[in-house]
Amino acid sequence: MNVLHIINTLDVGGAERLLVDTLPIMKAKGINVRVLLLVASGSAFEQKLQTEGIDVMSLNLRLGLFDPRLILRLRRLMRGADVVHTHLFPTQYWAALANSIGGKCVLVTTEHSTSNTRAQHWLTSQLDTCIYGLYDGVICISEAVAHFMRKRTPHHVEIRCIDNGVVLPSVDALVEAKRSEVVEGLTDADFVMLQVARFSDQKNQDCVIRSLKLLPDNVHAVFAGYGVRLDACKHLAESLGVSTRTHFLGMRSDIARLWSIADIGVMSSHWEGFGLAAVEGMAYAKPVIASDVPGLADVVKFDRLLFAPDNEQALADCVMRLYADTTERRRMGEMCWQRAQQYDINKMVDSYIEFYDELLNKKGKQTKR
Repeated sequence: MNVLHIINTLDVGGAERLLVDTLPIMKAKGINVRVLLLVASGSAFEQKLQTEGIDVMSLNLRLGLFDPRLILRLRRLMRGADVVHTHLFPTQYWAALANSIGGKCVLVTTEHSTSNTRAQHWLTSQLDTCIYGLYDGVICISEAVAHFMRKRTPHHVEIRCIDNGVVLPSVDALVEAKRSEVVEGLTDADFVMLQVARFSDQKNQDCVIRSLKLLPDNVHAVFAGYGVRLDACKHLAESLGVSTRTHFLGMRSDIARLWSIADIGVMSSHWEGFGLAAVEGMAYAKPVIASDVPGLADVVKFDRLLFAPDNEQALADCVMRLYADTTERRRMGEMCWQRAQQYDINKMVDSYIEFYDELLNKKGKQTKR
């Protein structure tokens, strides 16, 4: 089976990381996989896939992601693929239009969110419905996303809910380290909340920063990631007088070491299709507290770890229950570890391949692996 994955870029992001983790496993299961980028940047993700022996192609047209010539270029490069699997807007649009011009491949896309800006306007919502109608199948990363998509996708399109997966760490992945050696400014007496996420309106790091005003002075927030709201969050920490208790690390490759020094994880998103970073923290046997929003709440599940969205008092109350009770913190960490085991990435890849086969059979196409 020849599967071509198309995505905007392979810069750092949740969908991009999931793709990079998925494709080597898919290749090992006998699928011939290739990747096509609308814009290449020479990122670490691109290099990782190339190291794994996966062909990474790119278009890099003058107008970037919004160059109409992408339709004809994609049409040519999609020939020979049994399945074309797209990720993110505007790739979803361009590939659908390219395949509509005499294309014969099975067309699949993954939806990662319970919301997008296009859904907020009537015209763009109608455009979405037309574009999704050109697909054979839509993979939704949680039931909350599937509910969102059923309202805006024509009935003839097959919708399949397949939970995201993570590469579960080995038992010895967490190596004890001194906090001061991993993050400058921390001491072993500090209580550490860790958030691994890009800085955006969606992720809402602001709520975590505001909660520090309500928490003991030895509670620190550690943020790994970058994004458009990084400077705004730094300014917020300074204005609230908690800058010495906030640690902005930028991109880090030593995520396992960061989890080794964390007491808890935190996900404060306004909305979330799934919550891959939450599962990763849970897989390290850390209790992960999260905003009670569809998708994310389904993943974390435990009521004692959920707080009202964008409510720093509710977040602080959640933290204090774990701060004050080491036994409860350990117990919740063990429960989170058990919960994370059901999100093994191998299960996700098997479900993807099964879905491809079903759609190929439905379209009357036979392939060999």
